[in-house]
Amino acid sequence: MKSKDLPLKDHASWFAQIWPPLPVWRRLDAAVVLVIAYSLIVKFATSQTDVVLPKWIGDISVVNGILLGVLLGFRNLQAYDRWWEARKLWGQLINDTRNLCVKVKALTTGVPAAELQAFGRLVVGFAVSLRNHLRGGRPLYEVPGFATERANPPHVPLQFAAWIYERIRGWQAGGRLSEINALIIDPHAKALMDVSGACERIRSSPVPLSYRALLRHGTILYLMSAPWFMADQYGYMGVILVALLAYFLLGIEMTAEDVEEPFGKDGDDLDLTRFCETIRKATEQLLGDLDLGDTALSTMAVPKV
Repeated sequence: MKSKDLPLKDHASWFAQIWPPLPVWRRLDAAVVLVIAYSLIVKFATSQTDVVLPKWIGDISVVNGILLGVLLGFRNLQAYDRWWEARKLWGQLINDTRNLCVKVKALTTGVPAAELQAFGRLVVGFAVSLRNHLRGGRPLYEVPGFATERANPPHVPLQFAAWIYERIRGWQAGGRLSEINALIIDPHAKALMDVSGACERIRSSPVPLSYRALLRHGTILYLMSAPWFMADQYGYMGVILVALLAYFLLGIEMTAEDVEEPFGKDGDDLDLTRFCETIRKATEQLLGDLDLGDTALSTMAVPKV
């Protein structure tokens, strides 16, 4: 099929693969426009005067650009490390919840199906409450399946972890789970709060302000000085060169700002809702229908009681 015969939607998809959109494009485009306007003013000012800039200004700008490259590399690496660690933690949570449900089903005896499903709701509730907790917190009754719960603990994921342990201890006390099997299950139950604590550490430990401030100061000074020597050497073509520099310098910095906070709702953040859905589907496959509704996790709708 020829390119001109493709539907408009396919054309858009094809273009998006070649030129993928940036989640920060609105802020980035606005900043680049400001840099272009400043560069045009500088070019006009230099063309209307006989000012001759000393050569060392250009040399200083080149050195500044090299230093900025080093700082940007460090900044980008730190931001991505935070994002990737968060992704690994949620992958660990998915694996541990699966193993927890598999072993609970296989190692308990005489537990009614309704009780296993209630346990499954606790597992999914932990994942959803952790997502909400990392995004600023929501009350317990807004977690799907717990609309009638009146408790309002300050740390909702901790409450779910406590309920999970109480359920396991109850099975052990009732003779439905042996002590050895309880020890087999325990590492996966313990891992829930391990993941929660590690995610909280990422959220509460931003990249040091000094690094961010130094990089921002250097970027601003570089973009303010570059038009002066580029306008002198390249004329109006220098405006285009400065715009390209601004696009990449500011784009990398803005992207790093988004990536270093992986638990939000921006385009570069982790899709925590999809991870919660993955946990829910695996739990329902193992323990039965949890009666949470088709869209409860994605919309945060309170299920009907």
